[in-house]
Amino acid sequence: MLLNNKKITILFTSLLLSLLSINCLAQTPVVSCPATFSDKHTVYRLFNASLYDGSITNNAELVPEFKKEKAIWNIDSRMDPYLVCEYAGTRHTIVFHAKGAAYCEKSKAPVQAKCMP
Repeated sequence: MLLNNKKITILFTSLLLSLLSINCLAQTPVVSCPATFSDKHTVYRLFNASLYDGSITNNAELVPEFKKEKAIWNIDSRMDPYLVCEYAGTRHTIVFHAKGAAYCEKSKAPVQAKCMP
């Protein structure tokens, strides 16, 4: 009986640790581009995203690496990243300060962009 209780305790502990480690792998983005943007008259779909080191007025656009249909930007701790979301059919953009992000990525179909810790 005592041996069975120890086995149950060990199994329960292993299961709990597995669940905790899986939960830690699911990271929440620091910032992400909304799929759509509305100006109260029209809804525009996300069509591109870019990353800048510092304010976009500094014109320091970063060049991504391309891996498996994704653009990936690795962010150095000295950088001050800004994610710029561009929408089809309008010149309006949404700019996010991605402070604390370690990398950003953009996928093509559907277009999605996010920065992760």
